[in-house]
Amino acid sequence: MPKTDPPRVADVLYTSDLHGSEPHYAELFRLARRLEARALILGGDLAPHGDVATQRRFIARVLLPQIRAFLQEREADLYYIFGNDDWKASLPEIEGAGIERLHHIHGRVVPFLDGTWIAGLASVPMTPFGMKDWDRWEEELSPGARLDGYRSAPDGGLAPFTFAGREREESMAADLDTIDRALPAGETRVVCVFHGPPYGTALDQIAKGVHVGSKETRRFLERRRPLLGLHGHIHESPDISGRFADRLGATICVNAGQRMGSPLHAVWFRMADLEGSLTHTTLGAARF
Repeated sequence: MPKTDPPRVADVLYTSDLHGSEPHYAELFRLARRLEARALILGGDLAPHGDVATQRRFIARVLLPQIRAFLQEREADLYYIFGNDDWKASLPEIEGAGIERLHHIHGRVVPFLDGTWIAGLASVPMTPFGMKDWDRWEEELSPGARLDGYRSAPDGGLAPFTFAGREREESMAADLDTIDRALPAGETRVVCVFHGPPYGTALDQIAKGVHVGSKETRRFLERRRPLLGLHGHIHESPDISGRFADRLGATICVNAGQRMGSPLHAVWFRMADLEGSLTHTTLGAARF
């Protein structure tokens, strides 16, 4: 009888909201090696909270060396988006590094594993925070949403910004429409890496179970029916809801944001058995 290779532990390892934690990044790359993952996905909020210079230093001195080492030793690809706590002016530090098999996917749809596609979106409905590079307008704002704050400039400076008077010029609906148009018509074999989770799920709950996710994201996922929605942003939701995964019709949705002070929160899965293999580093197998 011909010898067959043992099944791969995981095809994909996904995490979000590491916020510059060096121990978490080290743990992430160790786990990716152990799982023999073919793809590693970072779902936003990559850098530490701070100014543009602080984030650029972290990317150059900490993150990029680890990415280079991982991709040079493995036949794998790394896909990433920024999140609402990452200044947009820090992005060229990564994009300009010229690392093969490192893919920035915000606002893009690119080929993924086994004939599937992967789409990314850093944008989130307006937050209570002052960093506004990735904030977008959405009807029925969440409690505490803040209209004013700052956006980063290419030189690293910060400029005052407000949505007041220009509320609908930059919206979640428009950003999601960009993804919609880029996807092949009727294609459902898609992994959506959207920093913000969909509204009304186990993935978007803050204190007392209040839902603060994106209604536009939910509508998009229900309409397009992708295989997976990979999210973060609302770190505490899995603790509050008791689940890191949920369903919207045919789509499995995941929140792998970090619980501060905890070991790494990440999920892994095999493309051929998404539901059966979906596993969280600290919460175990998915429950639906």
